[in-house]
Amino acid sequence: MCGVIKEIMMMDNMRSDAYHEIKYKIIHFDYIPGQKISEKTISQELGLGRTPVREAIIRIEREGLIEVIPQSGTYITRIDMADAKDARFVRECIEPKIMINAAANISEDALATLRENLKEQDKTASEINPDSFFDLDQDFHHEFYKVVDKDTVWDWLQINNTQLNRFRRLRLKEMDLNWSTIYTQHKHIFDAVVEKNIDDLEYLVNEHLHLMLLEKGQVLEAYPDYFRNYDEESNSASDTSN
Repeated sequence: MCGVIKEIMMMDNMRSDAYHEIKYKIIHFDYIPGQKISEKTISQELGLGRTPVREAIIRIEREGLIEVIPQSGTYITRIDMADAKDARFVRECIEPKIMINAAANISEDALATLRENLKEQDKTASEINPDSFFDLDQDFHHEFYKVVDKDTVWDWLQINNTQLNRFRRLRLKEMDLNWSTIYTQHKHIFDAVVEKNIDDLEYLVNEHLHLMLLEKGQVLEAYPDYFRNYDEESNSASDTSN
């Protein structure tokens, strides 16, 4: 019985590893939008069996990152801009309240974690390491959800935020868009949390989450083949409400 349980646990771990590694590669553009992929090649790349890879691909397909076209193959989807904008809107509805609640309850340990994160963001930006900078950006926001015991909300967002996360990661490839903008906004948010300046904090969080709408035109222009479901005229004023 113990052997069976151990085997089941190993298979679950392999499924989880395959899922997280494939999804990470998609979000970080190791697999680019429109690229044809194969179960066999991915299995070899990851050093995992084809069964956990196949199950991971099915799971990721449900999240809209992979599409299977009959009699053609399996492809990485293009970034769905409509979904990305909707995800940004949801975060704008949720995250200011998360940050405000966190400011009222944040511990010294959490503040120390955020300080260290900001220090690493600054360092990583100077080294131009987009993978690490994106991960630190994620960790910065995640920490506030942890403070208010909303890890489940964060996990839900990560499943439904995949197109937005792809856009955010791609934004870091567009070198004309300065990373210091993101770092500076994070620093201002942190300072408002420390000072418990709720009015400034709400404004700063909304400003930060609005950045995607200000920058999307430049990213779309740089990588037009990476996107679908976007309006060529999407820079109109009416678009900023979403």
